[in-house]
Amino acid sequence: MAAAEKTISNGEPAASDALPDTVVCPGCEQSIAKDAPHCPYCCGEDGRLGAAKRGAFIGGVFGLLGGALLAAIWSSIVGPAQATWGPVLSIVVAGALTGMIVGAVRSRAG
Repeated sequence: MAAAEKTISNGEPAASDALPDTVVCPGCEQSIAKDAPHCPYCCGEDGRLGAAKRGAFIGGVFGLLGGALLAAIWSSIVGPAQATWGPVLSIVVAGALTGMIVGAVRSRAG
């Protein structure tokens, strides 16, 4: 087989015009154009939905870390008797949600 010759899934060589012009999105398994920069079903027509999802995830991770750091600082200031699991968990969750919102808004805007 020559290096430029392509094969189909059954192993037989295929003509260059017989190859499909679409690919399957690994996220939603819909057929999309081969040269599309993003999947219109997953990321929206302009790609901003996917950017917002990625921004929300990354912002949530950083918000979770920041909230945990803030909870650790707060619990060391007030002492272990006042730092029960309720306020500490609230601080961490508030940090994660804030990070998700900020990350999604910043990614979607630009």
